[in-house]
Amino acid sequence: MSQINTLFDWYGSGKSEGWIELYEQELVRYLESKYGVLTDAERLVAVFTSLYLKAGHVSLPIDHSPKEWAEYLNLDSSEPVQLPDQMIDRSELESSQLVGNGSDEKPFIHHGDRISIRRFFMYEKRIADWITQRSKSVFEADSDYPIDYFCSLFEGETESPNWQQVAVVMSLIKPFLIISGGPGTGKTTTVAKILAMQLMSSDDPLRITLAAPTGKAAGRMAESLNREIEKLNVPKEKKEQLPKEAGTLHRLLYGMDRGGLLPDPEKKKLRYDLIIVDEASMIDLNLMYRLISHTGDNTRLILLGDKDQLASVEAGSVFADLCQKSENGFLDQTAAEIKRFIPDVELSVNEQSVLSDSVLYLTKSYRFDSDSGIGKLAAIVKQGEADSDHIADAMDQSPELNHDEFDFSRESLESFANTISGQVKEVNEIVDEKELMAFWKRSAWLTVLRRGPEGSRELNRLVEKILVLQRAVQPVNDWYHGRPVIMTRNNYSLGVFNGDLGVCMRDSAGKLNVYVESGSEIKKIQPNRLTDYAPAYFLTVHKSQGSEFEHVNLLLPNRDTPILTRELLYTAITRSRKSFRLFGSMELFASGANRKTVRYTGLKNLVT
Repeated sequence: MSQINTLFDWYGSGKSEGWIELYEQELVRYLESKYGVLTDAERLVAVFTSLYLKAGHVSLPIDHSPKEWAEYLNLDSSEPVQLPDQMIDRSELESSQLVGNGSDEKPFIHHGDRISIRRFFMYEKRIADWITQRSKSVFEADSDYPIDYFCSLFEGETESPNWQQVAVVMSLIKPFLIISGGPGTGKTTTVAKILAMQLMSSDDPLRITLAAPTGKAAGRMAESLNREIEKLNVPKEKKEQLPKEAGTLHRLLYGMDRGGLLPDPEKKKLRYDLIIVDEASMIDLNLMYRLISHTGDNTRLILLGDKDQLASVEAGSVFADLCQKSENGFLDQTAAEIKRFIPDVELSVNEQSVLSDSVLYLTKSYRFDSDSGIGKLAAIVKQGEADSDHIADAMDQSPELNHDEFDFSRESLESFANTISGQVKEVNEIVDEKELMAFWKRSAWLTVLRRGPEGSRELNRLVEKILVLQRAVQPVNDWYHGRPVIMTRNNYSLGVFNGDLGVCMRDSAGKLNVYVESGSEIKKIQPNRLTDYAPAYFLTVHKSQGSEFEHVNLLLPNRDTPILTRELLYTAITRSRKSFRLFGSMELFASGANRKTVRYTGLKNLVT
C-alpha cells in the first residue's frame, strides 16, 4: 500500500475539507510523537477507527476499502473524498508498530476482519467473559421455594409456553438474565412478578435497585412497576423492601470510578442483591463495561429491552449483540430446572452458546391486538421486506395510521409553527407542573436528523423564532411559560441527566422556574442554572427512546440518509399508544424499512 503516497494526498485534503476533524489530527500528532512517522496504512487506521467510533462502531472493517469507509460514513465534503479503493494490505498490519493482536500493549488490535482501539476491544472481551461466566451458573430450584405462590401469580393463564412465567423461573435460577420483548409484551408485568417471587423466596430482606439509561425511562419504569406491584398479593412488610423510585444508570454508577490519590486495588461494588435495568438497548459499550465491573459477585443482574429498537447513541450495540439466538431455546440443565417449576411446559432444547441460555424473548403483544394498525405497521417494518404499496395499504386500512406528503416548504413549516403556537397559548393557563408535563407528552413530533434544515435543532430554533414574531410568547432571557426542554448533558450537581424532559412554568408571583422530570422525581430549578438543554418541540427518534406518547408524528427528511433505518422507524412507530402519522415520502419510508442498521462490533463474535 506504500504506492498510495504518490497517488493520494487524502490526509491533507481531508483536513482542508473538514471531514478529518481536530480530534483525529491531534490523535495522529500524538501517535507520531510516540511512534515516529506513520505509514499510510497506519494513518488510515488511526483516522477511520476514530471516525467509526464517533459513528457508534466499535471496530473498523478492514475487509472494506478506505473509499468504502468514507462512503459508509457519508462524510460531508464539497469535493469527492479521494481515498484508496483497495483494501489495506494485512501484511503491513502484522509488522505495524501501532496494531497488535492483543498480547502486547499496542494501541490498536487486529481481530479477524476488524481493527479496534485497544481499550474498547478489552471492554468487549471483559463483558463477554463476565456474562459467559455468569451464564454458566444455574441454581437448582430449592424445595423451600413457594411454588404455590408462583402458581398464583399466573392463575387463570392457560397459554403454553407462557414466556412471562418462564422468565420468572429463570430469574430464580440464573444470576444474569436478559429479557427482550417488543412494545406491549408485558416486560413491566414480568418484572413485577419477578420482584414478587424474589421477595417471597427470601427469608432475609433484599437490597434491590431499579435503573434505566435515561431519566424519563427510569421515571416510566418506576411508575409502571408500582402500578403492577399493587395488583399482586405481596405482603406489606415485603413490599416495603422495594425501591420507591428508579434512577439513571449514570446516577447508580456515579462515584464508583472515583477514588483518592491511589487507585483502588479492586473495583468498588454496588451493594445490591438484585439490579434490574430497563431500556437496556440504549446501553453503550462503555456504560455496560462500567455496570458489570461494579456488579457484585452475589448480585443478580437483569436487563430488559427490545432487541429490535435503535442501538445506543454512543459506540456499541451491546443488547442486540447479546440477543443472537433466533428464538427461545435452552440448554439441557436450564430446561430441566424450568420444568421443575412448570412441569407441563414444552421447551426447545438447543445447542447454543452458554450466554444465549440466559436470554429470553417475550413474544406475545398485549398492547397491540390483531386489529391494531400500529402493531401491524411495526411488524411490517421489523420484518424489513415491504415495498411502499404494501406499507400504504396497511396505513390506509387503519384509522390509527395517517400519511401526509411533506416538502419542508415555507408554508408547511409555518403551518407547523402555527399548530405549536396554538398549543403554547393553550398551556398558558396551566399552573401545575405535572399537568403541564402531561400536556407535552400527549403528542410528539419526531425527526430523523438532528442537524441541518430538516433536523430537530433547526426546527426548534425556527419555531421559537416564529412564536416570538407572532407574540405568542414574551421570553425573558429565552425562557417563557410553557416552554418544553430536554437536557443534553448530565449535570450531577443539579441531579438532572441527558434525555430528561422538563417544562418552564410561571409561579403565582410571576417568577419562571424549570421543572425537570428525572427518574421518579420532578426537580424545580432556576432557569439560569441550566446550561445544557435544548427546546423540545421536536425530538430526534434517538432522544424519544424510553418515552411513550399518545400520538406520534414522524417527520422524514426530503432525501435518503444512512441513518434512516428499520430500527429507527420501528422505534418511532412503537413510541405511540394511540396513533401514528407519517409526514414525508412513502417510498423513502419503505427504503428505510428495508435498511438494517449495521454496527461494526466484536462482541457478537465473542459470545456466539
